[in-house]
Amino acid sequence: MIDRVNLADPEAEPSDAQLAGLSARAFAGVGRAHELALERLRSEIAAARQSVLVDLAERLSVSRAAK
Repeated sequence: MIDRVNLADPEAEPSDAQLAGLSARAFAGVGRAHELALERLRSEIAAARQSVLVDLAERLSVSRAAK
């Protein structure tokens, strides 16, 4: 494992490997969080779509009955 560097130390000069490790740790959960947000968004869109389709069917039914 790569040694962690104290970034609070103004004299610290992290290596490329240390910076890569820091970046990997900092963004480790981003991919999964994005997947979860996308799943939630797709679910909300599907529910809204279903609601609109039901509303449209009801309006068409009322419109046809009025004729």
